[in-house]
Parts: sequence; C-alpha cells; structure tokens
Amino acid sequence: MKIAIGGIFTESNQFSLNPITVNEFKRGGIFRGSEFYEASVPSIRGCIEGLNEENAEIIPLLYASASPGGKISLDTFEELYSDLMARLRQNMNLEGLILNMHGAAVLENGSHLDSAMLERIREELCKIPIFITVDLHAYITENLVRSCDAILAWNTYPHRDMFDIGKKAAKLLSRTIRGEINPKMVFSGVNVITSAINASTDGPGPFAKLMAEQLKAEADQDDILSTSLFLCQPYLDQPNMMSGSLVISNNDLHKAQRLSYEFAEKYWNKRVEFLSETKSAIQVLDSLKSEEYDHHVLVEASDCCGGGAIGDSVHTIRQLMRLNSDQKSLSIVVDPKAINQLRDKNIGAIVKLKIGHQADTKWGNPIEDNFEIIDKSAGLFTYQGGIWGGETGDMGLSYLVKKSENYILINSKPTYEWAGEQYHAMNLDLNNYKYILVKNPMNYKNLKLTGRTKYHRIDESGPTPIDVEKLPFTKSKEFFPKNLEEKMMIRQYL
Repeated sequence: MKIAIGGIFTESNQFSLNPITVNEFKRGGIFRGSEFYEASVPSIRGCIEGLNEENAEIIPLLYASASPGGKISLDTFEELYSDLMARLRQNMNLEGLILNMHGAAVLENGSHLDSAMLERIREELCKIPIFITVDLHAYITENLVRSCDAILAWNTYPHRDMFDIGKKAAKLLSRTIRGEINPKMVFSGVNVITSAINASTDGPGPFAKLMAEQLKAEADQDDILSTSLFLCQPYLDQPNMMSGSLVISNNDLHKAQRLSYEFAEKYWNKRVEFLSETKSAIQVLDSLKSEEYDHHVLVEASDCCGGGAIGDSVHTIRQLMRLNSDQKSLSIVVDPKAINQLRDKNIGAIVKLKIGHQADTKWGNPIEDNFEIIDKSAGLFTYQGGIWGGETGDMGLSYLVKKSENYILINSKPTYEWAGEQYHAMNLDLNNYKYILVKNPMNYKNLKLTGRTKYHRIDESGPTPIDVEKLPFTKSKEFFPKNLEEKMMIRQYL
C-alpha cells in the first residue's frame, strides 16, 4: 500500500486581529518529505507508527502548523497548499491519503480552509480514500463530510490523544484499502455553541459524560469503527455552526445515522450544563482578600492565545496592580510595542512603559507606569505535552518587568499555553507567587504547583469570552445560548 500523509494545521478566531501568515507557520513548524521523521508532532508520529505496522509505503508530503490566530492570508494558504499538492502530484499512484488538520481554520476571504482544501484535493483524487484527523473543536461542514471518507477527532480535552488518533486513522485507512471495511460516515449537528470552559473530558462535566458514553457505545459495537464528539469552535462566524456527534460504521449508514442523532440529541439535553457563571477580574480579586490559599490561579479565558487571541489583555494585570498586595503576582501579556521600548535597556533599568491593548485596541486600554526590568530571554522553549509536545515554542524576545510585587512577563509573539512553559523559559518558579495569571481555559491544570491552590475563571472584554453570546455574530445567530428559548434543530451530513 502506498499512502501519503500531510496537513495544514491551525485554528482561527474571526473576532481577533491576529492574522496568520507564512511566518507563523515557519515559527510553528513546516515539515517536508523526509523531515516528517524528525518531527515530534504527536499526530504525525501516530500516523507513521500505524502505517509502519501495516507495512505501508509512506509518502510524506507537507505538514505545516501554526499557533491559533485570526484568519489565514490567502497567499499563505496557496503557498503551503501548492507545495503539498506538488509533492502529491509526483505520487499519483497513491492508494490512500491521511491529512492531519484542525478543522476550524478560516481564510481571509471568510471561507473554511479545511473544507476548501479537501474539496480541491478530492477533485484530483476522486477514487482513493481520504481520511482526516481533527481537533474536537472542529467546525464540521457538509462539504467537509462529502469531500473525505472518514473524519476522526481527538477524544481528549486537554488534548492528549493526538498520537492515538493518528495511529487509529492509519489503521482504519489500511483496512479500508484492503477491502476489510467500508466506512459509512454521518455527522449530526445541534444548534448549541458555547465556550469550552465546561467541556473538559476529565472529571464529571457534561462533555466528559457524553464522551465516555459515546466511546462506550463504540467499544460495545463491532460494526462501529469510530465515534467523535464535537464542541464547535465558538469564535468563528460561519453559517450552520453546530456541535454534535460523528459516527463511522462499517457499511451501515442507517446505524451511523441513528447513533449520531442519538448523541446530538443528548448534547442538546445537556446544553445548560455547558454554561458557566462568570466574574470580572475586579470581582474575583476583591473576593480573595479573606481566602487562605498558597496560590490563586487567575484564568483570564477571554484573552486565550489558544483560541486565537493576541494575548494582549491587561484587564487582570490592572486589577492586580490596584490590589497593591504585599504578595507576589506573576502575569503574562503579548505586546511587541512594549518590547520595542525595552530592546536597548539594561537589566535593572526603570522604564516608563505602555503595556497591553496596543495590537487589538477594541478590547481595552493600555496600562502606563514605571517598571523595573528584571530579566530578558530569546523566548524559546520546548512544549512538555499537548498538540505540540516535544516541539519548540517561540514567544519571541521577552522581558520580565515588575512594579512593586507585580511581575509581568512581556512576550513579542502569542503562543499556545500548555503547562506554563512560557514562565519556565524565564527560569521562574511558579511556587514563589501567590497570584498567577494564565489565559488558557483548560490547560491551567497542567501547572505543577505545590500547596493549596484555587482556580478562578475571569471573563473580561476580549475575543475568546466564556459568554460567547456577547460576540457580534453575523452568520450564526440561531443557537443556544444566544437565544435561551431556542428550539432544538439537528442537521445531518452524510
């Protein structure tokens, strides 16, 4: 068997002014041909191991990944797509193709990258099976379902099973090529769009319960090849955005339809459990004065780089400075303009700085004050797990500054948060700080903290709010909880 693997992987936020260009992909990693075997990317490694076990001949094309941001420039997409297709056209006697995608990427013209790319590839490879792996936050469209033979989503959030899903896709594709199975796929989507704050697959939450039940249904039925549960990326503005269930059966379309519909309906029935009480930074910090914990982790989810935000909010930092505590706080912000003010300054210098809301100005106002420079770094680190586990992260030239007991890490570039790698790149021990600011709504639990720790969700003005209904949607308006009286509506794609 001759099977190709590749992909263009990133995630978009249509409410963020954080464009994704080829430079972001170069920073995230572009692998071509034999370079695949040097990559630490879990989904790629899983595909390779699975195909090797199936004695397939592997044709590595191109895999490019970028940290989440806004929309992808058309020139960037065409450059990467053309490179991938040029390598594919040199191997037109393929028997199968696996693409490792995200599923929620949008081009600057507003079109869904993943659907557009699969449609174009399907036109050239009309006869061979095409499998794709995606994030469980993918935006599933009818064209995407019709343009490939199987979609397999990760089953964990925080994301830990990319290797396993890549390997599973490789195994199922090999069995399909040998004629052992005949995949029949159905997606059932329901009109529920919420943030992922209550959608961990760990613990007792609604998404975890649905995921466990659906995976058990898959395990209990030999003719169900794969199931995927989706919480649609809520920071897109696309038509027919839906969360729901995708089922792949072995040659039984009706069974896939019934099972996926059943779990879409169950998703709707749990919709209220996905909602979360939210507080502003000032409400959270004012409530902490009487609480005795060693650490307070402040999760400003409304400015999450992992959801496509620039990461330049200072809403929480402003309130930490107002608190004027004698306990140390540690915060993070992305602000290339502030970095430019610091470039020629020495450690220990006192500098008047303007920090925050200078790249995407509509979400707030900067802080302006005198800060002491404590340290600086080139900003390189290694991810300890997650989507980019083992790969190099690059937050650009970074400075640690302080005002009183408020320490602020200023980065040049946005990066995905997993386990505090950005702080560790500055050799900072998080256990030395009472208040620790993070911005990923799920991965903050990967921080290695000793002592009593309490986590606080903060929802401020920003492009990745917990209360998603606050965003100015234009193409998606009829969904829960935008309208709390919304009636259930299920669409099926097959």
